[in-house]
Amino acid sequence: MNAHYRHTQAGWVILGVAAAVVALGWTTVPEGAPLSPMLVIAALVAILFGALTVEVDHEAVRLRFGVGLIRKRIPLRDVQASREVRNPWYAGWGIRVGPGVVLWNVSGLDAVELALADGKRFRIGTDEPAELAAAIARARGTFAQTSASATALSAPEGFAWARWLPPIVVGVTLVGVAGLFWTQRRPPSVNVGPEGLQVDTPFYGATFAADDVTAVSLERSLPRVLARTNGFAGAGTLRGWFRVERWGDGRLYVEQGMAPYVVVRLREGFVVVNFREPERTRALYDQLARQWPDRVAAPAP
Repeated sequence: MNAHYRHTQAGWVILGVAAAVVALGWTTVPEGAPLSPMLVIAALVAILFGALTVEVDHEAVRLRFGVGLIRKRIPLRDVQASREVRNPWYAGWGIRVGPGVVLWNVSGLDAVELALADGKRFRIGTDEPAELAAAIARARGTFAQTSASATALSAPEGFAWARWLPPIVVGVTLVGVAGLFWTQRRPPSVNVGPEGLQVDTPFYGATFAADDVTAVSLERSLPRVLARTNGFAGAGTLRGWFRVERWGDGRLYVEQGMAPYVVVRLREGFVVVNFREPERTRALYDQLARQWPDRVAAPAP
């Protein structure tokens, strides 16, 4: 194939949203659990729709998204006319299908519209509308159709339904982020009994058997947190698995900078719990001390 024109446009919005979803969703994967469907979907979207490559040769206009699993070939003999157009902001990105019109787009509002022999229209989103239109015109042996109103075209009727899609997507994303922070910022529910210690919090709750508890102490400060190995960390709230200096790996359910901290040593690892109200933290320590008086340890120096 001797291409007259070839150009790849990156879908920075799609890639950025996918990256944000992966970064956000990674904090919700519990220890040992399979990857969240949200992470898998975001990765697939980035791979499949992260770019759009357009090629024009003497036979056809060829398009492919991302790595090329989604592609299309439009024979030049089926193209009756072409022109530069500008999509409405709500047309969106990806593949949009409406009555009599199809749009392939990864970024921006500019596009080249092809009028096809079957009466349908096909829009190719591009950041090089003039170059693409000229390449198609050269390949067809005609001049590109231009119009003074090309940059002010009204939205194709088939895209009218999509005007609410971006606000809905933004709204759902914001609600999801706010919901994640709200659920993780809530104080954990802690139950102490003869069988052991139970800490309830979304995604990272756990139960620790009494036989595994080796020591209980009330600490004024904690060693430096080195890394989040599998947990949530935001606005000073830590939930899940973390690596702590000198202590190694264990579970933290803490509000940083709000002493004191209840430290429960286990046969393997540790659990640290505190609340925003110091008196509530001390009350939890007193409850643990009454339950296991033989395991009360002095605070670390």
